[in-house]
Amino acid sequence: MMQMYTVVVSIGRRATPLAVAMLFGLFLYAAPVVIGVDGSSAIAQEEKEDSKAPMKGRKTQALSKKVYEAITEANELVDVEDYAGARKALDRVKAMPNLSPYESAQLYSFYGFLYFNSERYPQAITAYNTVLQQPDLPDGLRQQTLKTLAQLKFATEDYSGAITYARQYMDSAGEDPDMYAVIATAYYQMEQTDKIIQPIEKAISLAKQRGSSVKEQWYLLQRVAYWDKEDFRKVKEILEILVVNWPKKEYWAQLSGIYYELKDESRQLSAYEAAHDQGMLESGAELLQLAQLFMQADVPYKGARVLEKGLADGKIEKNERNLRLLSQAWQMAREDRKAIGPLQEAAKLSNDGDLYARLATSYLNLGEYKNCIDASKSAINKGGLKYPGNTWLVQGMCQFETKAYTSAKSSFQKSAQFEKSAKNARSWISYTEGEQERLRQLQKSLEQLNQAKQEAAERADS
Repeated sequence: MMQMYTVVVSIGRRATPLAVAMLFGLFLYAAPVVIGVDGSSAIAQEEKEDSKAPMKGRKTQALSKKVYEAITEANELVDVEDYAGARKALDRVKAMPNLSPYESAQLYSFYGFLYFNSERYPQAITAYNTVLQQPDLPDGLRQQTLKTLAQLKFATEDYSGAITYARQYMDSAGEDPDMYAVIATAYYQMEQTDKIIQPIEKAISLAKQRGSSVKEQWYLLQRVAYWDKEDFRKVKEILEILVVNWPKKEYWAQLSGIYYELKDESRQLSAYEAAHDQGMLESGAELLQLAQLFMQADVPYKGARVLEKGLADGKIEKNERNLRLLSQAWQMAREDRKAIGPLQEAAKLSNDGDLYARLATSYLNLGEYKNCIDASKSAINKGGLKYPGNTWLVQGMCQFETKAYTSAKSSFQKSAQFEKSAKNARSWISYTEGEQERLRQLQKSLEQLNQAKQEAAERADS
């Protein structure tokens, strides 16, 4: 029985933090705040959009004209990707005396954005932490800063810090699927897979409740966690979701492997066949595996067709092993005639005579006795036979069918020298000798009959 190797579902713990962040949909957000104007002063747009009611007695958060103009200039320079110019504009603001806490918050939030775009993540973290230190910080800016810090901490491999900031964000803004995903991915990077399940399943549940899409990458995290727990039934459920919503070859192959682990051979084949039907199986190894699954499931005809097409297309290597497998598939499908061609090719490539011996048996089944004798002789001459007695036996049977009784008896006698075929060989020897005796008696009777006819004719003439 063919062994089905389950596809490994680990995602690669050595990947860079940013690569993992992208893989799991943790797209870093670190953009400058958008500024609005009201007369000679400016009110941050995010303050206007703050969903929470302002505290009683809270001062209006505003920018002075000079600060507003410099930050607006920096914003415009960012639009044309002149980050160095934007930084100079911010430096002018930084040098201004008596900046309000809100102005400082806006300034350092913009610094954080510029550092992020320069991949200077530690400086970006310092800038955003400075934002959090400002008094009377608007809730919206505080929350966005906490979210950005969680993601930046992840990017700098401070996974514990990422978890801390993600939880602080949710303490302020409420539960958030993306932040739960950050927490789960951080645990993944820390190789604490047992802690992944709760936050990632919370992320999935919240997204479904809110009618938003569940990211494919979240299911991958969930799959890794349950794989490490060896909960293959749960892995199966996750992969079944993946193949429906994101039908990729790797998911079909993994699902087939999980069915193998669960001893569900029919579904194992169905999953792999579904991948094939969608044109996802292209390599020779994949096609060979599918053919073997068909043969294992007693559907050899389909297996033979897969092998035949793969060999014809050049995707499956035309070597002895694969040609022999094709011949075996046709034989299992009771298509002995179709089994002959690949078996002949395989026999020529083989280092021993076993395939010629199988070819001889196929010819015997088809009643092609002369070809059977030739193949048997090739098998014996090539040598290295696992069961030489059987080959002598087959040769003798084909010789018997061509009425070459003396040669057949000689072949059976050689077969009788081997333990596994001795009993059958001796039966055939007796049968052959009986046939030879019957023919001798028949010949003798014919001769006597002819002699009697001749004597009767002679008497009649006289």
